[in-house]
Amino acid sequence: MRNRSVVKLMTVLIVLMTIVTACGGGNDTGKLNDDADVAEVLKNASERLAATDSMRFDMTVKGTTLIDSRGTMHLLSAKGVMARPDKVDVEFQIRVLGAQTISIRMITIGDQSWTTDIVTGKWIDAPEEFGYNPAVLYDNQNGLGPVMGKINDARIAETGSIDGRDAYHVTGTASQGVMRPLTSGTMKGDPIVLDLWIDGETWDLLRVVVTEPENSGSDDPATWTMNLSDFNQKVDIEPPV
Repeated sequence: MRNRSVVKLMTVLIVLMTIVTACGGGNDTGKLNDDADVAEVLKNASERLAATDSMRFDMTVKGTTLIDSRGTMHLLSAKGVMARPDKVDVEFQIRVLGAQTISIRMITIGDQSWTTDIVTGKWIDAPEEFGYNPAVLYDNQNGLGPVMGKINDARIAETGSIDGRDAYHVTGTASQGVMRPLTSGTMKGDPIVLDLWIDGETWDLLRVVVTEPENSGSDDPATWTMNLSDFNQKVDIEPPV
């Protein structure tokens, strides 16, 4: 069960990295066109993403995100690197039984996955039936392209700055049904709110914020904030020793 939970986390994280770009605060810089065509901005971001071979991500979670069926494991944060087409190295911070905080690391290369055991910390093979291939994120039916085309009420809310980079702040929503394949059903409620920040010069992905609505059924709806950086930098992801 714990390996199933870790793989579910991996699915969520890599999907988030590929759905959209960034969101968050930022002061109006006046350097970008507030009247830019939002469809064109999203198109440019999608094309840039397709040409991005690697990136680093750092995600924090506010609210409650349960990643096991018994409701004992809460996701707190995650960070790592991803390299196309199928390599991921990520470390999760998880709170167990509302008290103890533990770290779990996972490496996926192609159709092989390894995780550190919760108890011993040693590397173990992730069970074959729980394996996850990040290539599914580029699926023509449930991958990046279809989701980008199914964002509802997309608009440019403002222009701002993320780490000194001028960016478009795009807001929108997506139905739970659209998001379910990409988040393994972790995000609940309808619609799910998306805030996206997209570099207005390079079209790089800078940050993504995904927010559960009040009708999620949770007493503490979750908000995930993921910062993306180090685009197209050299990444070495090898099987664990």
